[in-house]
Amino acid sequence: MSYVDGVLEEKVVPIPVVKKILEKLASDPTAHPIIARVYEYASKFSRCDPDAAERAVDELVKLGFSELAASTLVNLMPEQLDEAKALLGGMGEDYDDEVIQKGLETLSSLCGAGTAGQEQ
Repeated sequence: MSYVDGVLEEKVVPIPVVKKILEKLASDPTAHPIIARVYEYASKFSRCDPDAAERAVDELVKLGFSELAASTLVNLMPEQLDEAKALLGGMGEDYDDEVIQKGLETLSSLCGAGTAGQEQ
């Protein structure tokens, strides 16, 4: 089976959502080995529950972040304003400090602070 044939849409999603998508595929013994490797990576680096990650991205987008910026924030879970500004500035996106701070509060409330490296 070609997995490309089943693609319905292209969308930026955070790592925890990738993990959720690949869970069923990775357990299929006929799946391509790259699926299991990507699932393993996603499991190792997920810093948030997949459902909470989706809610966080939605809330961050409502605050004015692009989907890419929102997913990046969920993936890396910065805790300080300066960390978030460095990440977003490196992406060529400019956000007001107040918006970034609200984004950090959203991340903390939905994904929890200090969960880096912990599997949910």
